[in-house]
Amino acid sequence: MDERVSFVRCADYGAALPEAMARLFALTGWPAPDAVRGRKVLLKPNLLTDRTPEQAVTTHPEVVRQVIRRLRSAGAAVSVGDSPASTANLSRVWQASGIEAVCREEGVPLLSLEQGGSRTFTIDGFTFAVATPVLEADLLVNLPKVKSHSLTLLTAAVKNAYGVVPGYAKTTLHRLHPKPAVFGQLLRTLWRALPPSWTLADGVVGMEGQGPANGRPVALGFLAAAADPFALDRALCALLRIDPRRVPYLVAEAGAAAGPGFTLAGDPLTPPPFEVPSGTHLLSLAPAWLVRAASRAVWVRPAFSETACVRCGLCVRACPVEALTLAPGARAPALDHAACISCCCCHEVCPRDAIRMTQSRLLSLVKAFKGID
Repeated sequence: MDERVSFVRCADYGAALPEAMARLFALTGWPAPDAVRGRKVLLKPNLLTDRTPEQAVTTHPEVVRQVIRRLRSAGAAVSVGDSPASTANLSRVWQASGIEAVCREEGVPLLSLEQGGSRTFTIDGFTFAVATPVLEADLLVNLPKVKSHSLTLLTAAVKNAYGVVPGYAKTTLHRLHPKPAVFGQLLRTLWRALPPSWTLADGVVGMEGQGPANGRPVALGFLAAAADPFALDRALCALLRIDPRRVPYLVAEAGAAAGPGFTLAGDPLTPPPFEVPSGTHLLSLAPAWLVRAASRAVWVRPAFSETACVRCGLCVRACPVEALTLAPGARAPALDHAACISCCCCHEVCPRDAIRMTQSRLLSLVKAFKGID
């Protein structure tokens, strides 16, 4: 059965936002009062790192504010929570993203998912932890930012759930499941452990290029909503002209686009061209025999700008396989090429846009042969 995905135009986070939000809620018929009245509802925005709303790395705080108000007016007990990539800077993430101010002004709890405990699941061979506050919610309202991603190509509804894994357990999962296809299966499996959910995606201003943290803000001009996160992301792929077969979490083991289909409702949209990174996902396009036989020539790895690097060490601490070192006096981290698993964790946490994911010449030729832009 096709799942409905609703889109409405929204030009900015100021005067246009309340009206667009009202239209989106009316279009979806959500939330029905009997579905949320008296229920514990956890809002899960994307709070990846300590960037300002204008940098388009995190879910805009005014989107979160509008959803809080809608749910509270319907009688829900609302809280907000996430587990950023670098939990050591949690207070800076809350402050810079504007989420702390919104939660204080709206009078709702802002939760650290690392501090509430967790429960471990083993499903289909994957073992992972989910933060207890997520599991205790009657409803999870997923509030992703629409962005490109150097590992999964797109990060939106499905990928945003990775933040329910607390703290550095996310880093461990990257180490255990470095291949994009397997990591995509992990993301699909993770959703099976979560409570009922509804997703509203912030696409007013998204991020293109080398996302999810070091790309470029791009005005996309929409809000999107759906009950099914996979249907929403497949609809985003269609809208942004992304081949869903290149998004690991939208691909089943058989290699075809997975998940339900979708039908569209709401405003017709024509967003600008959306650039995705030519990063780690390209490894999955090269034949397995080629990757094995030419491992020294088929790679995707980080490159560091000595002029932009501020030696903060976040990338070194984020690396799940300890492939990075920062020697005294060095102007940038050094990479152990043999140890690197191309997980993009370093790129994701860099606060100064000092890391670019680069690919080998041979992998570029594979891309050209397959006709990928």
